[in-house]
Amino acid sequence: MRKFWDYEDPITIRSEKNVLRYYPQADQLQISRQDWQDDDGVTKKGKTVTLNIEALAACDEKEKDKARSIFQSILDVLQ
Repeated sequence: MRKFWDYEDPITIRSEKNVLRYYPQADQLQISRQDWQDDDGVTKKGKTVTLNIEALAACDEKEKDKARSIFQSILDVLQ
């Protein structure tokens, strides 16, 4: 099985402390710490977690309501 990051270029957002990579075709959102360089100067991805959006959409309505509330709070901060 091919990994979504091998065939899809993400929409990337970098902040001072995090990197968000959104893969719309795969319905995946990754949140990482900043990229870093190893002793050989090779850039590495920071520690990462992935949100499977399709799996979130399959939750029951009570759980989706909680998710909507969280995302709305984030949108309010970004205004």
